[in-house]
Amino acid sequence: MTTAYDVTISRDDNLWVATVHGLPPHLLAVTDVEHFADLDVEVRDLIAGLIDTDPGDFAINWRYEVDGHDVTDRFHRFLAVESELREQLRRAQELQEARDAERLALLRDLAQAGLSQRAIGDAIALSHQRVHQLLRS
Repeated sequence: MTTAYDVTISRDDNLWVATVHGLPPHLLAVTDVEHFADLDVEVRDLIAGLIDTDPGDFAINWRYEVDGHDVTDRFHRFLAVESELREQLRRAQELQEARDAERLALLRDLAQAGLSQRAIGDAIALSHQRVHQLLRS
């Protein structure tokens, strides 16, 4: 079973402050970073150093507080949507690259078959000028 630590993130003096809960009683763990994106690495390194383990050997339950307002649920929903969007964009990029490769192969096949660049453009909804550019690439 993986150990999980609760970490509360707050804001103080223009820094993101992380307070780790659930460590052995004699350990107090608080760190701060200037940039939010650095929190995960810094907090994991802090915990790993204190309990003498690797940063990937435990889970973290993040809690976010701003001026006494718990925004954890909203933050987690945002991060889930953001993650899904990034995955969709990555997939879209892969699809675009696959489309471009297939389109170029089709252009070459149609040109070898003797179709004019104007006819090829008409068949795949490109201008004949764009067909010419792609065939020269």
